[in-house]
Amino acid sequence: MFLKTKKLIVATLLSVSATSAFAAGTLSGTNVDSTASLSFTVNGIESAVTSTNSYKVDNKVDLVVSTVDAQAVTVGPDAMNVLLTYKVRNDGNTVQDFLLSSLATSTTAFSAGNEVTDDYDLSNVRVFVDSNNNGTYEEGTDVEAYIDELAPDADITVFIVADVPTDAANDAIAIYDLQAQVATGGTAGTEGGAIANDNAGQADDAATVQIVFADGQGSTDAEHDGMHSSADAWKIVTAEVTVSKNSIVVSDPVNGTTNPKRIPGAVVRYCYIVVNAEGGAEATGALITDILDPTVLDLSGSTVATYSGEATCDCSSADDDITGKNGINGQNPNAQGQVKVDFDTVAGGATECAYVSATIK
Repeated sequence: MFLKTKKLIVATLLSVSATSAFAAGTLSGTNVDSTASLSFTVNGIESAVTSTNSYKVDNKVDLVVSTVDAQAVTVGPDAMNVLLTYKVRNDGNTVQDFLLSSLATSTTAFSAGNEVTDDYDLSNVRVFVDSNNNGTYEEGTDVEAYIDELAPDADITVFIVADVPTDAANDAIAIYDLQAQVATGGTAGTEGGAIANDNAGQADDAATVQIVFADGQGSTDAEHDGMHSSADAWKIVTAEVTVSKNSIVVSDPVNGTTNPKRIPGAVVRYCYIVVNAEGGAEATGALITDILDPTVLDLSGSTVATYSGEATCDCSSADDDITGKNGINGQNPNAQGQVKVDFDTVAGGATECAYVSATIK
């Protein structure tokens, strides 16, 4: 049959069942259907043929773990439930679960100016999801250790929680990474299984939702591995307090103040020196208690003098060089020879002194 085409009209109609309304893109599993229609006339008879193409939008897996804290979080020894705070964001196009791990992997954290280097580990380290996403850890409420059904473009707060050992030293640094791994979603209240591999090595299958890892490199993981991680740190701040006691002879009844010796009738000055290391936390309730032997020493009229701030604190000269004041809440020697000096609070980097004199019987 001889066909003479008088008119050829080609129209392409594209019909998509859902369109993107968020930055992550069109939801995975969305059917994209398009139909091409060809109309034509043969021998005065109009005809039309169509061809339809359908495929499913694949699952782009992309997640970001970020550290909320701007610098190392300061904590003290023996503290319980101290926190590092992170955000986990689903930048993919599928509702996903995410499995969470705390890792003591990174050796450094934060950028120049706030950078710290790891040299310590805490105890009882745990991971909890902020169940109401209010940014506050609530023991007994925030109990889940995985992220359940996180929607595209949504983020949620996650805490690493730990306890600080009693013997933690000042300036110790404990760095921990939060690592999130994509897991299957779709069932609320059930922890999904880890998605360990994507379909990058397989040919395109239009009828199947295939998985593509699009995540970047984190602090402990590689690019395009279905994981992401970020480092945060604790810094131990504690008081490093030392006390020393010494004595000098101020005078004796034979030599006076010239090379005096510790003979009966000599005046002996006792010195108490309290030092809190530079950069440490303040020490509160700093109380010195001492016993001077009343059977050897005449303590009548003895008073406690204290000085703080710019004190020399070396007990090296005569009584009139002591420019301190009577001890705050101090106790002058009693009949049993007990001396108390309450320094109250000794700031980091501060040196404080106390003095009391007695006469050898």
